[in-house]
Amino acid sequence: SSGINAEYGESDSDNVAYERSDRWFDEDLPSEEDIESVLKPLAIEHLKVTDESDWQKATFHSLEAKFRVLSQAIEELHRDIPSSQLGYMQCVGDVVEYYQTPVQRQKYVELRPQSLPLNVKIVMESINKPLDEH
Repeated sequence: SSGINAEYGESDSDNVAYERSDRWFDEDLPSEEDIESVLKPLAIEHLKVTDESDWQKATFHSLEAKFRVLSQAIEELHRDIPSSQLGYMQCVGDVVEYYQTPVQRQKYVELRPQSLPLNVKIVMESINKPLDEH
């Protein structure tokens, strides 16, 4: 069943997105041909590209067009695009570059304390604290 789990504030789609992103780390990057086979038809259909040789230069003329292209790319290439990256994607070439960039997992121990906000601390041992009972 699809929908929002009110108790935890999660939706089923959040879990699917995580699974897709997680699989991406274990697989090789898609080839240029794979990326082109997905993004070029989307650029032609949604961005009205007339010169097929310049499909990567096609810009997103509206948020709706950007949403349609990116949501279909996410579905077909099995890699979500974090919201922090969306503002940087102004043309199809930016999307191509994103999908050609490998994702690297950063381990907790690799995070430097200087790069963390002052109110964040990484504790490596497990803490088992019972909930207060009233």
